[in-house]
Amino acid sequence: MTPEQTDWLSLVHQTNDLVAQDRHGYPKVQRDLTGLLLSSQSARARTSRVRSQDEQAAATRLLAMQGFDAGRLNQDVAMLELQPTLEDVFHADTTSVEDYLQQIQDMTILTAIQEAQQDTIMSFERYMSDCMNRDWANDKAGLFSSVAPFTGLSAGGSALGGLSFGSVARGDTGAYAGGAKLGPQEQAYMAVVKQLTAAAAAAAAGGGAAQPDPITAFGAACEQYEDKSPDTLMSNCWKLLGDILSIAQGKGATPAQGTGYVEMLLQGGRNHLQSGFAAHMRSVVSRHRSTAQRGADPDPLRDVQAYLAVKFRDKGLLDITAPGGVDTTWAQVYYGLRSGMHDVALRAAERALDFSQRGAAGGGSVKQLLQAWLGNAAGFRSSHGARMVQECERLLQSYNQKQGQLKQDYQLLVYALMAGDSRSVDTLFKLSPGLFPTMEDYIWVKLSLVNTAPAAAGAGSSLGGGSSSWGGSMSPSSGGGLGQGAPAYTLAALQAELNRWGPKYYSKDGAEPLLFLTVLLLSLQFKRGLAFLLKSDMAKAYRLDGIHLALALHFTGVLACNTDDPAAGAPLDLSLPDAVASFGRRYVASDSSTALQYYMLAAELAGGGVKEQGKLFRELLVQSKDYGTLLGGGGALGSGGAIQQFVPNPKQRANLFESVAYDCQINQQPDEARELFMAAQKPRAALRIINQQLSAAIHASKGAVTESVAVLLSRGQAAVEAIAAAPDPTSRRDAEAFQQLQLIRQMVELAGQGQWDKVLQKTAGARLCAGAWVNSFQQLQLIRQMVELAGQGQWDKVLQASSQLSFIPTEKARIEVCKLEVRQLDDSVRERMSDVLQILAAAISQAKSSPDSHMLSMLRERVACLKVFVLDLDPSITPQVYERINACVREFS
Repeated sequence: MTPEQTDWLSLVHQTNDLVAQDRHGYPKVQRDLTGLLLSSQSARARTSRVRSQDEQAAATRLLAMQGFDAGRLNQDVAMLELQPTLEDVFHADTTSVEDYLQQIQDMTILTAIQEAQQDTIMSFERYMSDCMNRDWANDKAGLFSSVAPFTGLSAGGSALGGLSFGSVARGDTGAYAGGAKLGPQEQAYMAVVKQLTAAAAAAAAGGGAAQPDPITAFGAACEQYEDKSPDTLMSNCWKLLGDILSIAQGKGATPAQGTGYVEMLLQGGRNHLQSGFAAHMRSVVSRHRSTAQRGADPDPLRDVQAYLAVKFRDKGLLDITAPGGVDTTWAQVYYGLRSGMHDVALRAAERALDFSQRGAAGGGSVKQLLQAWLGNAAGFRSSHGARMVQECERLLQSYNQKQGQLKQDYQLLVYALMAGDSRSVDTLFKLSPGLFPTMEDYIWVKLSLVNTAPAAAGAGSSLGGGSSSWGGSMSPSSGGGLGQGAPAYTLAALQAELNRWGPKYYSKDGAEPLLFLTVLLLSLQFKRGLAFLLKSDMAKAYRLDGIHLALALHFTGVLACNTDDPAAGAPLDLSLPDAVASFGRRYVASDSSTALQYYMLAAELAGGGVKEQGKLFRELLVQSKDYGTLLGGGGALGSGGAIQQFVPNPKQRANLFESVAYDCQINQQPDEARELFMAAQKPRAALRIINQQLSAAIHASKGAVTESVAVLLSRGQAAVEAIAAAPDPTSRRDAEAFQQLQLIRQMVELAGQGQWDKVLQKTAGARLCAGAWVNSFQQLQLIRQMVELAGQGQWDKVLQASSQLSFIPTEKARIEVCKLEVRQLDDSVRERMSDVLQILAAAISQAKSSPDSHMLSMLRERVACLKVFVLDLDPSITPQVYERINACVREFS
């Protein structure tokens, strides 16, 4: 007993004695602060010296002896709360109320500033974190694109780098793309693509209605669902493209016509700009009716004159409204040409003064010159270009910039257009920049100067009676059609001139990217326009339109024209086949038939050969695994699939399937190769692959009928039935007879040489060659059953199944024959020999407990046969198999 416990017992006895002495009263214990302090220090010393439960209890009892409740003391301390006063928070250094309030205001402002700084810092950190996440996502997408799997187009990967179109979710192609709702414009584009491919397939087959116009179809789909908020709409670009191609399509022209086709495209672009300006001119007149004073006269010349009255209202009186006013005749000629109203321009030219009238009695008028130029610009320039250039130089020399008259500007411009003199136009543009207020005006003038097919001298239209309208007094030295004209202004020169400024210049610093596309289309830079839509950051919102614009140009044949001059701008780092195939990958997981549409179009863009089709078709098969949709299900093999639309000829389709199947075999893609051989009506090749797959599946699944094993059994049975029911049994028998005749020839040759052991081998081979792969499939089925039964412990059934394997000996007389048969087995069956022998040895060991003496004798003979059979049987036999069979032999010894 410890001293502390002795003290407590003594106190207890004293308490009992006191209670016995005085029943009605207890002694009062009085303590002062000094005594309480001493008692608490004593308790603290005890508890800090020995941290035990007994010491803590003793301290509690000691506090109780001093009149304190320890639990209540802890509760009061825990509930103690310090409440600050206003002075503690806002310390006042002065007694003035105004100063005190000023201090509080200053502190409030400082607190607000500090909180604003903290919020700013947090906002900046969040913004930087978002930027880092976005940059990381872009870098990751670029990295994944660079190491993307086989695309089937080129070993170097996609030329588009990080171009990505996302993917369409499985289940509802028309509703969702990449987890988000699929836009109606994309659905409309898809419908047009399917319509065009179906029409092309029908036309290739020699039937069907006429193919719809791709530009019109895509433009209608775009206009119906596009966002109308931008100033420049994609539907306007579709209309522009339609106008550019309208003349060529109306005449049935093709890119094979060369410069003639290009001239038609240029004329189509000019017509688009002219119709647009005519509409603008009418709009200006309608907005300024009082100034225009158009009236109700239907004469189109009044439209031009009313527009000039509005445009030049700050020039004073014009000859249109008052005789003797500012001469606008040459302006009327120009704006008649600019608006496409050639009759108006010719009527206005009747009043224009012709330079040829100076000293050229009876010479032709401006109207005749203009009419000849409108009829054949190239021929006119070849015959009279030199004289026109001289007149342009004369006008430039006499140009008075301070005079400010309209006549000299527009007269020089009209002459420069007829002469095809780009140098005069550039000089005039510097002298009078306001002459071309819009980019459309500038491009129209430049398009009118382009000379695509220079004609021989004298090829132009005659200006009256077959003689030159310039007068007979002209000499060769005067340049009357016999001198040197202006240098030909080519389409490449126009493209190089427009490409000197970047996309930002034309697109208002990226605000209107389609303006730059308009410039590229007008200058026939179709491929550069596609590269801009598909690769430029400014045109990210138009990736979908860019893909289908490429398809529209492909369907119309424009891409074969090669109007993009490589030297006119930056290199065209764009592969349209890669771009279209990349877009088609959006639908691989959800709608393989839609993906096939874009894949086959990409193959056509790449050349349209079997090689290109095969690569992309193999990629689609590997990624989608949708054999039924692509290859067809039911009916004849390889018929009814989506690929039939693009390869309608059965023989060509079978050749495509077979070619792709061999590629799949080389690239370790057995599932695709198996289905392709089946679709190509090559069941023997398919069965050989099935046997290899089934052999590996037996070892992996331990004989269980998994989903993959069930598929292999089903396809193997289909291949066996296809071999048995071949459409041409005669050729099948001939092939088998040829194989057997080859073996017979070898047997006769070996017999003459006395090699009888090899004769036996060939005999076994002759027995197996006709249906080797069919037999291999049936043997693999038995082996799978044995593995499955062994896993279930049904050893008697294992022995029954093993007796059906002809290459497993049951008696010593068949050991050598079975060894020869094993050497003739297919590799897929021979790989499972170790499994068969090990399972058979286990089954014999489990059956040795049978009371039947005849059964035991048969088992003893079989295990003895196995021991001899496995010696020098096959290198694939593992040592474990030898040990297991030897153990089984010892059990029966």
